[in-house]
Amino acid sequence: MSHKIAVIGGDGIGPEVTAVALEVMEAAGADLATTEFRLGGFRYLEDGVVLPDDTLEELRAYDAILLGAMGLQDVRFSNGTEIAPHLKIRTELGLFAGVRPVKAYPNTPQRLADARSQEIDFVVLRESTEGLFAEREKGVILEDREARDTLVITRRTCENLFDFAFKLSQRRKQKGGKGRVTCVDKSNVLRSMVFFRKIFDERALLFPDI
Repeated sequence: MSHKIAVIGGDGIGPEVTAVALEVMEAAGADLATTEFRLGGFRYLEDGVVLPDDTLEELRAYDAILLGAMGLQDVRFSNGTEIAPHLKIRTELGLFAGVRPVKAYPNTPQRLADARSQEIDFVVLRESTEGLFAEREKGVILEDREARDTLVITRRTCENLFDFAFKLSQRRKQKGGKGRVTCVDKSNVLRSMVFFRKIFDERALLFPDI
């Protein structure tokens, strides 16, 4: 079955990375139908476009988005923030789980001297739509003396994220993993993180094998 993939090379090294990634996937036998989208800081420099509404709607029809890199340090809005259409794509498409595998692969250079580093194999999950990202366009600077951004945590997104984490851990456990999920927060100080951890503990009860 062919997979419909939107390719956003973006800025800097992004187009080079996505081109090679596609070569690897095709060499592995993936049946891909790809469409390239021109988005990023370079596009903004050309015509002032960030993320057209019709492009966002078109992206909803794809099975996946292959994103290279986004943003150029010197290309910014008048408020000082970078051009970042990928952040709106995350929010609008509900891409809440940033999945970062951390694994030492055999036959590759090992950067840590301790032999135990060869056994490293875990996954970092980062919630990618809320926290300080949720109201990123509403931050204010008051009279050049202080700045404020609002942190937002919602039950719905937390439940989705935690369920995703526990189900991922179940799959990894079936392959020999430890069956463990660790919640990292600042609940000893922030009320929002107390709420975050409360929901984590509630969802953990639904996965007694983890």
